[in-house]
Amino acid sequence: MANDKIQKAQKETGALLKKAQADNLTTNDIDQLREVLWFHEYRYYILNDPLIADYEYDLLYKQLEALEKETPDLIIPNSPTQRVGKGLTKEFPTVQHLVPMLSLNNSYDSDDLIDFDRKAREATKLDVIEYCVEPKFDGASISLVYENDHITRGATRGDGVHGDDITPNIKQIRTIPLSAKFSEYGLQTVEIRGEVLINKNNFKKFNEQLVEQGIPPLANPRNSAAGTLRIKDPVEVARRRLEAFTYQVSYYTTTGEKNHEPQSHSQSLEMLWELGFRSPNKEKKVLKGIQAVINYCNEFEIKRDDLPYEIDGMVIKVNDIDLQDRMGMTSHHPRWAIAYKFKARQATTKLLRVEYQVGRTGNIGPVAKLEPVAIGGVTVSSVSLFNEDVIREKDLRIGDTVLVERAGDVIPYIVKALHELRTGKEQPIKFPANCPACAKTS
Repeated sequence: MANDKIQKAQKETGALLKKAQADNLTTNDIDQLREVLWFHEYRYYILNDPLIADYEYDLLYKQLEALEKETPDLIIPNSPTQRVGKGLTKEFPTVQHLVPMLSLNNSYDSDDLIDFDRKAREATKLDVIEYCVEPKFDGASISLVYENDHITRGATRGDGVHGDDITPNIKQIRTIPLSAKFSEYGLQTVEIRGEVLINKNNFKKFNEQLVEQGIPPLANPRNSAAGTLRIKDPVEVARRRLEAFTYQVSYYTTTGEKNHEPQSHSQSLEMLWELGFRSPNKEKKVLKGIQAVINYCNEFEIKRDDLPYEIDGMVIKVNDIDLQDRMGMTSHHPRWAIAYKFKARQATTKLLRVEYQVGRTGNIGPVAKLEPVAIGGVTVSSVSLFNEDVIREKDLRIGDTVLVERAGDVIPYIVKALHELRTGKEQPIKFPANCPACAKTS
């Protein structure tokens, strides 16, 4: 069945490409153009398995854009061309979440998970509980609202009750569908929770571009994702190439016609995946008993660096939604879920001295030499400070105790100096007046 759908889409794509190359597309082709573009967006952004070249996609996209410009009355809200919106106002409007976005209770070792399981079994009167375990994404939390199969709102977490309406920016994220057939599951209004991320490879490339331009690089993927969501220009948001994972259906109303809503958390992840969202459906695991959960968490921690995005732990949820309802929530967190946090990838060490290197563009790059420290299985002794502005902004001095972070394959960086630990013997860092390579005055 899946192969038939692919073959049909490819056949239609080929026919449309021939017409596009001959400039023979008309308004009669608009519906088919949209269907084909939606299909290829799904292959590219969700499955990471494109079936056509970027050039071919762009050609069809531009043809659709031109046809809609000629006949604007044929434009529909979820057309592929409607992702790029106008700039946001000076202030982001505040909106109320349909259901509060609570925090998760955190655990740091297996004893915490065993205690969580004990309380869950006591609350449900069951001897063994089935859990759904999935990665805990290290990004920026969002809430999405769909009504009658179309996205109507995207918001930040905010204070958990209210968030900032960032719908125009949300539409720049290609892994968030503009429409999804929730009605096929008997659902009308749906609120979904998710996490916005920057792929580690894209983050690295973007930072390299910033450094070449003499601009301080972004600190880490997590902060960069959160900051990007609040940029006023949607075009710049699109340039950052954000991605999103949706991991929770927090609220829904039914159409009354047919009810096929998920009965378990794992089924809800499968539903989101089938509807075109990127959910942790492939990474999730349904397990019985807490020892199996602990074993899976330990296995996943070992391979976290192999993932294309940052995670900082695993989330364990009681799988049965009826049991979740019975267990309820506190004012802070749901009783039916807990986050198991991986070992920290930060360490403190001493800033011994600063050396200066001349880059390819002639810029002078300061490099902090540190007392060697082990972070995430790697010994770190040198960290780029990028430019003089970074040194000033962080108020770094020779002899400072500094907090260093290394996330995955992202280069280590100094988060901050621990100013409260200064003894008075620390020395200001003096940027060289002469070029370190040729001794000429800059």
